[in-house]
Amino acid sequence: MEGWLVYRKSEAERNKHYITFYEEACRKRDVTITLKYYEDFSYGAAPEGSALFYQGETVTKPDFVIMRADVPEFSEHLDFMGYRLFNNARVSAIANDKFKTLQLAARLNIPVPVTRLAHNENALTEAAALGYPLVIKPRDGHGGHDVLWVEDEKKLKEILQDYDHKTFLLQQPVSDLGRDLRVYIIGGKPVAAMLRSRDDDFRSNYCLGGSAQKFELTDRELTMIKKITSVLEIDYAGIDFMFHEGKSILNEMEDVVGARMLYHLTDIDVVDVYIDHILSKLT
Repeated sequence: MEGWLVYRKSEAERNKHYITFYEEACRKRDVTITLKYYEDFSYGAAPEGSALFYQGETVTKPDFVIMRADVPEFSEHLDFMGYRLFNNARVSAIANDKFKTLQLAARLNIPVPVTRLAHNENALTEAAALGYPLVIKPRDGHGGHDVLWVEDEKKLKEILQDYDHKTFLLQQPVSDLGRDLRVYIIGGKPVAAMLRSRDDDFRSNYCLGGSAQKFELTDRELTMIKKITSVLEIDYAGIDFMFHEGKSILNEMEDVVGARMLYHLTDIDVVDVYIDHILSKLT
């Protein structure tokens, strides 16, 4: 059995050690896994059908593709061509778009922060309707990057001068700042939950310096997770919750979810569990 592990080049460089986990997990199961760089693919359409090339050459379809590049349109193209993707294109499209995630949650009656989708032309109007302070975040962001605190209209105007996102979210802050919950999902089921916290920043991301500890999920979180996984076939992703007035509410999902917390602070080998899941789905 053969598979591809697809990364952006910059992310592959940053995750060399993590990539070896995939290689080792596959090797001990007699599975061949080949690292492929997203930037070396070219794809499109032609009269004879959809096309896909790697480094200018035609490719032989592998048994599976593990997508670690957050490019929903590429996932959709591979999905259309019949490639077996982990995660599938629909999960990629929703989990890589914070607004689509919140739209899905609203349809499922899952509580979320009060949010408006905005762009430069209407941001001041939308912000005034929400009230200050507020949080601005890109709809396709990851790891807390470009998530900023906005205390007033003057600050928002200043941010918008250099904010390199066509559309973004404006969001009323939750009451319990600097604290959130990351739940790791494999095969539609939670395999670990980590409570992240930080005293000196409203963002609690572990990669930004927050601390983390194991967390026992409550019935409230389990119910929200079950609602999501009943309509999304999640192979491996993160579901993030914030806390408002002591209660968890959905924040976002991470399709290409990182696992540094798990390897640093627990004995869970999440890649090993993930490969087992993939092989069970294929067989």
